[in-house]
Amino acid sequence: MKKRFFSVLLLVVVALTAVCLVLTACGDQGSQEETQTLRFSAPEGTPALAMLRLVTDNKTIGGKNMTYEVVSPSNIAVEMSAEKSDIVIMPINAGANHIRQGADYKLVSVAVDGSLFMVGKKETAGEITIDEIKGKTIACIGKAAVPGLVFRYVMNGNGIKMIEEGTPNAENSEVLVKYVADGNAARTLLVGGQADFAVVGEPAATAFKGALKLNAEMNMQTAYTALSGKETYPQAGLFVKKSLSDNEAFMKELFTALQASKEWAINNAASVTEYAKANLYESAVFPEPSIARCAIDVQVLTETKKTEIVTFLQTIMPKDSQGNAIDWTKVALF
Repeated sequence: MKKRFFSVLLLVVVALTAVCLVLTACGDQGSQEETQTLRFSAPEGTPALAMLRLVTDNKTIGGKNMTYEVVSPSNIAVEMSAEKSDIVIMPINAGANHIRQGADYKLVSVAVDGSLFMVGKKETAGEITIDEIKGKTIACIGKAAVPGLVFRYVMNGNGIKMIEEGTPNAENSEVLVKYVADGNAARTLLVGGQADFAVVGEPAATAFKGALKLNAEMNMQTAYTALSGKETYPQAGLFVKKSLSDNEAFMKELFTALQASKEWAINNAASVTEYAKANLYESAVFPEPSIARCAIDVQVLTETKKTEIVTFLQTIMPKDSQGNAIDWTKVALF
């Protein structure tokens, strides 16, 4: 009788222990999910501006802890290719190409619409015309990214033959192009007299004009529109890991935070540089006049917008680096 009693008691204890272990494991798993830390990265400049206030105002989103990193433009691709970040803002063509090659992300928004300008100095202040760049040297950021692709699209559309640095100097009907990694490199070429004009994004374009006393610019959005008939183009995209993009509550809160940050920047343009230096990166410079021209978007993609993005990619990047045709309509971007 006693043996049977102890046997039953032992079974009960074992069963209760198993239940406790299961409950503890579930509790730990739930706790880990609630306290999961996500990384949100963006390159210096306007893309970083898109997440300006999130750094201080949104330590958590959707119950998940958030960290925010501003990296060099030349390093942003690694954030997606190595899956270092859960959320990435980067040139829309580069991010889309990573997805085409198998990256487990979705394009959920256009973070930055077109905000490129060619800036420089000439005898008569004002707009830089196509004729005025013939025979000149131009520094251009992002050779394989949207800036370089849009620049080439505009040049080709206007019949300008471009010669890249390393080949014979440009003749009267040609342009010598020096592709650079970022705005700082373009600035160095302008200051050193090694380039007549530079194609850069905001806020660099406005900062250059003030600091270097430049008196001329070409609005690359206007030049693009004249050829394409499109009002603007998607410059930087907001890419999110697929598993995270399926979390509706998280995504809703993320877009609310991004919109609030955008509105604050627009309404407090004079304070953006000070705030960005203190919370984003120390070298941040966002002149007040540049904020409106930074063209922050961060809206949920509509079907119309998705179609525009695919059309843009097919226009500026119809082939891969090996010259093979890309059918962007068959790439699961969204």
